[in-house]
Amino acid sequence: MTKQGKRTAATTAVALLAAASVTTGSLFETPAALLPDDAAPSIVYNVNNGLDGAEDGDVGAAEDESEETRRRGGIRAVLRQRILQLPLFVRLLVILPLWALGTVILTAAGAAWTLLSPVLGKIAGFALMLALLIGAFVLAAKAAFPDLPVKKLLSRRSLVALVLGAAALSLADAILGAVWTDYEQAKDIVLSAGFFLTLSCAAVPFALREQKSRLNAKEKPEQPKQPETLTFHDGVSTFTVRVPNIGG
Repeated sequence: MTKQGKRTAATTAVALLAAASVTTGSLFETPAALLPDDAAPSIVYNVNNGLDGAEDGDVGAAEDESEETRRRGGIRAVLRQRILQLPLFVRLLVILPLWALGTVILTAAGAAWTLLSPVLGKIAGFALMLALLIGAFVLAAKAAFPDLPVKKLLSRRSLVALVLGAAALSLADAILGAVWTDYEQAKDIVLSAGFFLTLSCAAVPFALREQKSRLNAKEKPEQPKQPETLTFHDGVSTFTVRVPNIGG
C-alpha cells in the first residue's frame, strides 16, 4: 500500500471511530445503561378479558400502540435495542470505550459551541453588514456609471473602504450595546445613519475619481497612431522600412 493509501485508510478509520463514538455517546446518557446483562426491554401489554368479549379489540389496540411506539422511537430505538442485545463482554470491551470517547467529544463540542457562539454571531453580523454595504454600493455606482463593469466598480480601494466601514459599524454596535442602556430603542436609527455614512464615504470618493478620470480623458488630445512600417514604390520594386519608435 502506498503512503497516500495508508494516509487515506487512517483518516477513514479515525472518521469511522469518531462517528461510532458520537453515535454511541448520544444513545446512552450513562454507562450504567450499557451494563445490565439482559436484552433490551420489550413492551408488555396486559390484555384483560372483559365480560363483553372485547379481547380482540384490546389486542388490536395494543398492536397499534406498539407500532406507534416503534415509529416514534425511530432509528435511535432500533440502535439502542441492537446494542443492548450484544453480549455483556462485547459491551464492556467495545461499546463502553466508544461511549466514553463519544461523551468526551460531545462534551467538548458543546463547550466549544458555548464559547464560540457569541463570536460566530458577531462574525455573521459583520458579514451581513458587509454584504449589504457592497450591494448598496454596487447599485449606487451602477446607477451613476452604467457603462462600468462590476469588477471595476469593486476596486481595491472601494473594497477596503467598505470593509473598514462594516468593521466600524459592527464595533460601534457592540460598544453601544454594552455602555448604552436604552441602545435597543435607538439601534435601528444608529445603524441606519452609520450605514448611510459608510456608504457615502465609499461612494462619493469613487464617483469623484471616476468623474475626474473621464474629464482628463476628454481634455487630452488623441495622439495619431504611428505606423509600424512604411512602404515605397520606385516603379519596379517595393521597399518596406520599419519605423523606429521615437519617444517610446
